Amino acid sequence: MRLKTLQAPTMAEAMKMVRDELGPDAIIVSTSEGGRGGVRITAAVETPDPDLDLRDAEPDGALIDRIAGALDNHRVPRPLADKIVGIACDRGASDLLQTLAGALDLMFDFKPLAHAATRQPVLIYGPPGAGKTSAMAKLAARAVVEHARVTMISTDTVRAGALQQLEIYGKRLNVPVKAAQEPEELAQLLAGLAGQFVLIDTTSVNPYIAQDMVRLRRIVDAVPAEGLLVMSAGREPLEARDMAAEFRKLSPARLLVTGLDMSRRLGGILSALEASGAAFAEISAMPDIVDGLRPVNPVMLARLLLEITNLREPSMEDDAARPRQPRQATGWK
Repeated sequence: MRLKTLQAPTMAEAMKMVRDELGPDAIIVSTSEGGRGGVRITAAVETPDPDLDLRDAEPDGALIDRIAGALDNHRVPRPLADKIVGIACDRGASDLLQTLAGALDLMFDFKPLAHAATRQPVLIYGPPGAGKTSAMAKLAARAVVEHARVTMISTDTVRAGALQQLEIYGKRLNVPVKAAQEPEELAQLLAGLAGQFVLIDTTSVNPYIAQDMVRLRRIVDAVPAEGLLVMSAGREPLEARDMAAEFRKLSPARLLVTGLDMSRRLGGILSALEASGAAFAEISAMPDIVDGLRPVNPVMLARLLLEITNLREPSMEDDAARPRQPRQATGWK
């Protein structure tokens, strides 16, 4: 399967580009806002795959067995795996990748973060060790490449060195960093940053400790921001499910998963995705601050589950990312 992302000023122009470059058999995988008010569209067309021959039709039973086996290999909890397999059965298709991708598309929401200049403030939260601050720096770096005005705000006044770490990122990206100790102070800061893309870091919280969640809830309620839940890959699936279910009480809009390069099993990701109620937005599969995030779509996730994707390989067709930008565009050394 060949996957390509195209960008154009209007949807009509984007669709024409899809037909011209991929032909009439191309299917639309996802659409999102593009840079400077345009649209970004990801489309796919069937092609021979050297790792997995998807052209030959398989008996439905054999195809479903392969999907069930892949989910089992990734330690997806049985109730969730049964839901995905059930949707795949209902589709009645004979193409392995497209069947699994279609089931995932129906099961979960996929909404990559759009162009920074069009977004409301993003409030980032998650459990300890999830990589929130580095994820925030990666989002800021991408926004800088998009020529957006960016400000990073830290409300993490508890963890030693938290503000200093963010200031180091800000200095290298040439992005201002501000601090707010109280929700009211944060609201006042936001009021003076109209027209900017604002990223707000928070203190990592244990979702099972009521006091921690109450403190975070005060921040969530104080500002008109989109909640971005950050969780790391590799967590035991049931633990990831329970943790994400607690964060669901804060109504996160999207989920960003870090540390995918350090995990061989994705059951925890699917469990967290279902339990959080959030849309799958981005993955962090490498330590690079610049170009360190990848938007997620159903085809990419299906390929990961079928283990036919190397996220560290920049030439992979399923990389639905924007064109790579030179590192000097952000001032990062």
